[in-house]
Amino acid sequence: MKKTSETLPKWNLTNIYKNFDDPSYEGDIKDYLALCAELKTLLSKVKKEALEEAVQLLGRAMDLMENLFSYAYAVFSVNTGDNRALREVSRLEEAHQKLAECFVLFNSLVKKHKKDIPALLRKSPILAERAQFIKDSLLEAEHQMSDAEEALAQELKAAGGDAWGRLQEAVSSSLSGDGKSITELRNLAFDRSRSVRKKAYEAELAAWKSMEIPLAYSLNGVKKTAATLENRRSWKSALEKSLFQSRMSAKTLDAMISVMEESLPEFRKYLKKKAELLGIKQLAFYDLFAPISEKGFKPKVWSFDEARDYIIQTFGSFADDMGLFAKNAFANGWIDSPPHTGKVGGAYCTSFPIAKESRVMCNFSPTFSGVSTIAHELGHAYHFHLLREECAFSRAYPMTLAETASIFSETMLYNCTISKAKGFEKKYLTEMFLMEVTQVIVDILCRFYFEKAVFEKQKEGPLSAGDLCNMMLDAQKATYGDALDPKQLHPYMWAVKCHYYSPDLGFYNYPYAFGQLFSIGLYAKYLEDKKRFPALYRKVLMATGRTDIKGVAKLAGIDVEKKDFFQESMNFITRMIRSFLR
Repeated sequence: MKKTSETLPKWNLTNIYKNFDDPSYEGDIKDYLALCAELKTLLSKVKKEALEEAVQLLGRAMDLMENLFSYAYAVFSVNTGDNRALREVSRLEEAHQKLAECFVLFNSLVKKHKKDIPALLRKSPILAERAQFIKDSLLEAEHQMSDAEEALAQELKAAGGDAWGRLQEAVSSSLSGDGKSITELRNLAFDRSRSVRKKAYEAELAAWKSMEIPLAYSLNGVKKTAATLENRRSWKSALEKSLFQSRMSAKTLDAMISVMEESLPEFRKYLKKKAELLGIKQLAFYDLFAPISEKGFKPKVWSFDEARDYIIQTFGSFADDMGLFAKNAFANGWIDSPPHTGKVGGAYCTSFPIAKESRVMCNFSPTFSGVSTIAHELGHAYHFHLLREECAFSRAYPMTLAETASIFSETMLYNCTISKAKGFEKKYLTEMFLMEVTQVIVDILCRFYFEKAVFEKQKEGPLSAGDLCNMMLDAQKATYGDALDPKQLHPYMWAVKCHYYSPDLGFYNYPYAFGQLFSIGLYAKYLEDKKRFPALYRKVLMATGRTDIKGVAKLAGIDVEKKDFFQESMNFITRMIRSFLR
């Protein structure tokens, strides 16, 4: 892939904090610690009259911690060799334990006055605004150890599961092969040359193999920490806890997974057609992101400036406020884009509630996929932008709904582009969309199977790197089936994906699939009424922190506990697959 010669922009964090020695940084830490101490004193009285003041203090403490931690992690994520940043991340993780202790006390307070809660919600506008949080607190209180045990668990957190997760980040961000960073090697999966893709794939596998022992220990440490605590807290499984965190019913998950599984034959048809277009008998794993080509056709090489202008235009075509938001994000240095050794892979969006701004980290590649990634992350940022004046609890939407705005933005970008394209370019862009959707449906299902297997198998004892590789291969074969060469899969995807390495967020995979199908359902409604839909869309996003998935979907006239909705969204994808096959 031809590269652009432009200098890629880095983000500007100075209006958040100038650096770690900025007096306002230390001042915010001091204020945060004082709030936690005040909260602990207030909550120890266990009086229902304390609830109003407690939720307000909790919200302020949450804002300060999110602002501080987002900054420290942002600095660390673009330079994992920055020891000061690592120390600050660890320091804030330790400080966060004090807030976690306050949440434990708050849960105990809510549980003690459980019978009084309905009347309090009716009488107090402050509590009513935070009704979903209080409802969640009541349920979480039922799965809480003693206050002393919870305090100990929080103290051990930084040196336990979180430390294992940081090890994976540090290893993966500093890993290299064939003279390239692991991120650069993975980006070569988009190269037109199969020999280049294969060489990068082999170098990547060799790099992961060289670190398989510490990474296997890391994954075991994370999952064992999670399983131990979930068992002590009387969750039936990591999945049950995940559904609670996602504000999703088991009925919704079952309906969605069922539709995903039934769709696999369609995705395999697409992948087999892709192999045919690439002139090969069967796809290898390293062919999944290969661009299709035609004699004389050259895919557009996107400069960052072109990506910026196109995203602003596309967002603006949906709604004026969304276009202006994107323009502001680019103009004010909200995006860190250049890939380099020492920077974590992938992309993410983080928000700063005190500054009421967001930042986006990505590893920009000059492909349409690179453009789509920025649009995805800016979707997250737009979601926060709409909620920036809300209290911390109204901004605290679950993982499942967190992907709504991001995938909607991505879907909109693809469909706007495909609708304007002609000839082979249309086929090329349709294939790119299907390539991305395949990752969110087929590969996410693969990850879901793998993680379920890890939790089950780990009950018998620690899992070796070989065990993890075999389990990953089994999951890939179960989902990709005969569309991929079984001898050229990716056994180390368990090492690649950082989402496996969070002890607090098990099964951070199916929320992406929900986000994909829910967003496509919303996009279909947009196509039905482009004039009135943007207002409904903003209403849906504004409600994401105030109710559960079922309630948010209901605002858009959607029932997510029925297969019908997921099937309709999948039919949208299936139509694109069949169009591509023709």
